[in-house]
Amino acid sequence: MKNKPIVVLFALLMLASLCQAQEELPEFPTDRPGYTWGADVLPHHKVSWENGFGFESCPDGSRTFTLTSTIVRYGIFKNVELRIGTDFLLYNDGPGTKYTFGIAPLTIGAKFKLYESSNWLPSIGFAAELQIPHVGTKDLTPSHLAPSMYAIFEHSLTDWLSLWYNVGAEWDGETAIPQTFLSLALWFDITDNIGAFVETYNYLHPEGNKYMTDFGFTWMPSRRVQLDISCDLDFQNLGKYYAIGCGVSWMIN
Repeated sequence: MKNKPIVVLFALLMLASLCQAQEELPEFPTDRPGYTWGADVLPHHKVSWENGFGFESCPDGSRTFTLTSTIVRYGIFKNVELRIGTDFLLYNDGPGTKYTFGIAPLTIGAKFKLYESSNWLPSIGFAAELQIPHVGTKDLTPSHLAPSMYAIFEHSLTDWLSLWYNVGAEWDGETAIPQTFLSLALWFDITDNIGAFVETYNYLHPEGNKYMTDFGFTWMPSRRVQLDISCDLDFQNLGKYYAIGCGVSWMIN
């Protein structure tokens, strides 16, 4: 074959270009798993699709299967991302009740990175979201717009350990009194592509507080894909409440 050297050269050039593209791929800051957000946002002009599945068992006997929990993120500017998401659920109200299919409220929002960490100061971010009324299953959606907002802080303690914490306010679209959201998470880099976390996330409200804990692991088989698994516990109702979940995050290049 007379053109064999040209074909081989072309193949080597293609392989080199692919390797270079892999090296130049930006970091992929996912928002899965867990409830505590990090300060980083999606890179400019990048799109990510994050999808989760799970099961929740509550003390009153109700059960919820999360068939899919989907959020799409887009890096609209260097330090700003837009977000839109919803959940598809199969749930019941307790023992002996039938399971019902439902769609959670449509949520739209944005996340901003305000400050990059320096010395002992943390990276700082801010996020705001809005649940849209009457978009989804009637029993699951709010009667009015339901905003939420969060201050986000992230400390890199060592090369393999970081501390994240969030403070926020969440409205339910039914009353004017918000609940306070507080969370604290430790993230561990076990290897370059395997991580672990443990966190506490708490909801404080005049009608009653909730104190939750969860933990889990992540694995990045490539720099654009992350797989995760996690478990939630309520130490106020130990043995009566638990939730398990898994998910995948994909940055579309």
